[in-house]
Amino acid sequence: MMEKVTTAGQTASGGQPVRYLSGVAFVIAVVIAAWLRFEQLGEKLLHHDESVNGWFLLRLIGEGEYRYNPDNYHGPSLYYLAILPLRLLGESEVALRFVPASFGLLAVGLIWLLRRRLGPIGTPGAALLMALSAGLVYYSRDFIHEMIFGCLTLGLVTGAVRYGDERRRRWLILSATSLGLLFATKETAIIALPILILSIAMAILFDLVRRGERLEWSVVRVTWPTADHLMAGAVIFLVLNLALYSSFLTHPEGIIDALRSPWRWTMRSGSEHVKGFWYYGAILVKLELPLLLGAITGGAFILWRGTRFWLFVGAWTCGNFLAYSLIGYKTPWLVVNTLVPMTLLAGHAIQRIFDLIAPSLLRLSFAIILLGGLAFSARLTREISLANYDDNQNRTGFLAGYGRRLGLHLYQDELVGYVYAQTDRDLRNLLNLIESQSRVDDKETGIYIASPDYWPLPWYLRNQPGVNYGGNLPPFDPSGNPEIGHRLIIARTDQLSAFSNATGLSVSPTSYNLRPGVALILLLRGDLKLESELPQ
Repeated sequence: MMEKVTTAGQTASGGQPVRYLSGVAFVIAVVIAAWLRFEQLGEKLLHHDESVNGWFLLRLIGEGEYRYNPDNYHGPSLYYLAILPLRLLGESEVALRFVPASFGLLAVGLIWLLRRRLGPIGTPGAALLMALSAGLVYYSRDFIHEMIFGCLTLGLVTGAVRYGDERRRRWLILSATSLGLLFATKETAIIALPILILSIAMAILFDLVRRGERLEWSVVRVTWPTADHLMAGAVIFLVLNLALYSSFLTHPEGIIDALRSPWRWTMRSGSEHVKGFWYYGAILVKLELPLLLGAITGGAFILWRGTRFWLFVGAWTCGNFLAYSLIGYKTPWLVVNTLVPMTLLAGHAIQRIFDLIAPSLLRLSFAIILLGGLAFSARLTREISLANYDDNQNRTGFLAGYGRRLGLHLYQDELVGYVYAQTDRDLRNLLNLIESQSRVDDKETGIYIASPDYWPLPWYLRNQPGVNYGGNLPPFDPSGNPEIGHRLIIARTDQLSAFSNATGLSVSPTSYNLRPGVALILLLRGDLKLESELPQ
């Protein structure tokens, strides 16, 4: 893919002791990454998107059926990859999130394969930045497609780079498998692949212009795969996509739907998800400031004297940022696509700075500054992912106090952050109340869901008998009582007035937040009473 290189920084960065310490530091980064991605993995209640994905997975395991739906849902790889963890760990939030957490950790591990480009200092530096990135940690802990997608993109690039250096079949297998699963994971692969191709072209052109060379085939110097390797890669790509989208040949229509899906997604609209060009930039400033500064510094070095590989990484980073910023439909997890190459840029900056400041005292000072920035990142990441994982107001951020005092938009807009319509932990109180009510009943407790907003309840109530997701008010008899046989009714608070004439109903004394703008109430019919009677 790119020109062959020797190990970056091998002269200025020292010999065997430095490489040994580099390996130790990289292992520490992997351990930190594992802890942040797996610690308390089941503590956070499922986001409604996670619960929908979990429901598809349960149907796949229980009924052996999965059919790709291109209208509102993404590719099949997430569900098939999650079968084994769910069978081994049981039906739990930990089992669901095990796959994205593993891919989040794998992405950190892939950096080791790029150590000849990053150098002995840049390799653990990039690994630590990826391990501590607030966004990469947060979305490694969600049962959605994005972290898998980010890791596979890095796997595609890593395999191509190593194949260009060594021409070994195993690296082409890594790239082909990553590319195949990339397209089987999410429709945004049609954005990711053109960005990568254009980034390669831009890197070559920029390098030729900088060298003053004419654009001729002899100076392009790209390592192309051999015919048999290319054929093997194409077979891997096709087999993965045909098998997964057709549900292993049980649903051939899924292949046609996969081909149509990019067009359907371009037709999607929704004002609640439309945001300005500034959105991802604001997230990076607010939540990824050390990484952002490192990536900008790396970009400056690349424009100065970067190799083609680093020109490619710079173009890849900018291409992702611009592409997703220009698209009006925005969700915060799409920033993962930009964060992954940003960590490489920042790692490159660390290596170049370390090479430039030869005196040991200056290197020590730089290391202290770097560790300080990483410590701030670690603290913020821990707060977002482990402590305030359901802070839908997104109050956490670098220099948040100053930003609020200055009235900066990124600190005032509650949507600027990684927490996005996250299920409130208050819902657990409602679930506990339902469970306690089920235990005191001598007979089965049927539940009628009147609220049109109810996910992730289907996941948490999956073992409750007689649950009916009506999604609207039940029919009422002439006296104002609901004509349903369910013992419990879950309604949205703005539906409560419809039950004002009902007799024999008790209402929970408090409401329970589902997510921003949605509060639920529990009503009980029959002789058993809750703590307060329904107001007349």
